[in-house]
Amino acid sequence: MAGRIAFLSRCLATVFSVIAAMGSAHAEKRVALVIGNAAYQHARVLANPANDARLMADTLTSLGFFVVGGGAKLDLDKAGFDKAITEFEKELVGADAALFYYAGHGVETHGLNYLVPIDTNPADDGDVFMQAVGLADILDKIERAGARINLLLLDACRDNPFRDRGVHSTTGGLAQMQAPPGTLISFATQPRSVSLDGDDGHSPYTRALANTLTHPGYGLFKTFNEVGLAVEKATHDEQLPWVSMSPISGNFYFAGKASAPASTAPVQQARLTPSSDNLRRDLVTDCDRLAAMPYDTGHAPELPGLEVAKINVAAAGPACEDAMRQYPDVMRFAFEAGRVAAARKDYAAARRFYDKAAEGGYPIAFNNIGSIYESGDGVRMDYAEAGRWYKKGADAGEPIAMVDLGWLYETGHGAVKNCREAVRLYETAVKADVPAAMNNLGLLYMNGRCVARDYAEAKRLFDQGTALGNDASMNSLGVLYDQGNGVPRNRTRAMQLFEKAAALGNHEAIQNLRERRR
Repeated sequence: MAGRIAFLSRCLATVFSVIAAMGSAHAEKRVALVIGNAAYQHARVLANPANDARLMADTLTSLGFFVVGGGAKLDLDKAGFDKAITEFEKELVGADAALFYYAGHGVETHGLNYLVPIDTNPADDGDVFMQAVGLADILDKIERAGARINLLLLDACRDNPFRDRGVHSTTGGLAQMQAPPGTLISFATQPRSVSLDGDDGHSPYTRALANTLTHPGYGLFKTFNEVGLAVEKATHDEQLPWVSMSPISGNFYFAGKASAPASTAPVQQARLTPSSDNLRRDLVTDCDRLAAMPYDTGHAPELPGLEVAKINVAAAGPACEDAMRQYPDVMRFAFEAGRVAAARKDYAAARRFYDKAAEGGYPIAFNNIGSIYESGDGVRMDYAEAGRWYKKGADAGEPIAMVDLGWLYETGHGAVKNCREAVRLYETAVKADVPAAMNNLGLLYMNGRCVARDYAEAKRLFDQGTALGNDASMNSLGVLYDQGNGVPRNRTRAMQLFEKAAALGNHEAIQNLRERRR
């Protein structure tokens, strides 16, 4: 079970942002369930809900939401839909913001709204009650979870797909709903109206929604007002989104408060003097939003960052080029441009950008140069050279580099095995709230390697990492429950943790599930 967890810090979960201030972009615990149903078995197949749901899941993840299941849930039958709602309810414990997004068929009958699983096959209104999922029931479950803000985003206001089967709709779309306290419900179009599915890969509503959510400084009213205007324009006044909203205490910003306006002075005048802070953590650009690295201490703390695989290369590349032109002395942008190059697998370009950032003193760049040598991406694999670069990053105070260097000392890859130094590095990174360090140090305590075996301490570390959304910690905690080490043996709890970690892409958890289902 003791595989390399922290390698390149690519396995770090990006769904949680460690921030203290409640008013900042991602201080809240944000939980989202995203569903897209398109492949209907007994109704008209829809073209775009799968694409729309994926887009929303990626957008919400980049904004600090924990997306249930690790991404969009697609083409759910009734059993799958019910299971997803149950998972959502469990994750909402202690949440500050709850968000439910659905794209697919919806139907109104007798004044009530229902979302349609792909296996729904009603012969009359009564079958709808049994086979579809009541929106009022979903809203009730979310409300009872007690989050400060509840958001329901519904791209489901299409024609009644069962109008020829005795399912009577009095509205043609979805019915008007009253929002309970602390709740906002956004419909793709007005009550008694029908929304468009879209002809370019996304519905007009979801495309506008995904674009608008990422604007810093947009509160709830501003966000959904702008969505409405964008949809109205895109559909030539054919579709107008509609919102039902009750009073909501406090402020909520999907992408954080607006940054101070950037100087409009010429670049020559904007350059920082050698004595000034060239990190500019106060500065947030589109390059940061699209290519920041999770747990990078050099950028603004409200940015959660993205895994390399999640970077939208087409959008991030130009954004980082523009940031480098405007702020040539801010080495963070060269580093993030290197991540964009790595995302498109141009490792030579990635190395050039990382070298530039490292030469400019940007600490985490040392770590990513080391990861190139450890992975052999465009160069000969060389653990010793990787360790040399990791040490530069660790000496500069980068916790992620400490985790990666600690793994080399723990295993003896490219360095003399040094348990004491590995533990010290992991402990320092744990104090900096790096979840991979929690898992790696927990594994040492679980296996009695480099330290005396201590299941209680292992569990404490795994619990801490799991609370931060780290898939490796979830898997490791599952192992403790599966084997009954330091805790009462609980196979059900173990399977739940394996499933959650597997949904986030953890390969060990996937293997654990396969072995236990044989």
